[in-house]
Amino acid sequence: MNHRGEEQPEAPRAEARSFTDDGGRRWSGVVMSGPYAGGARHAEVVFVCEDTPGEAKRSTRLDGPQEEAAAQWRSMPEEEMRALLRESDPV
Repeated sequence: MNHRGEEQPEAPRAEARSFTDDGGRRWSGVVMSGPYAGGARHAEVVFVCEDTPGEAKRSTRLDGPQEEAAAQWRSMPEEEMRALLRESDPV
């Protein structure tokens, strides 16, 4: 509930998925709302390297709201996750 006692929509379930990149390192990715203007209309995947904690986090934008992006992420084949990681930028 918000401060006025109104029910708020439930936040989409964030699901971390792990995969191995082209170089053999393990990464975990999570979909979240975009941090910039229009973030409710765009989502991003944030990647964290599990093998090298000092490695910079990376992110890439997905078109569409978080709910749709999260559903896409849950069913995404590993090769597509690797492709998103290759396209991502350090944050």
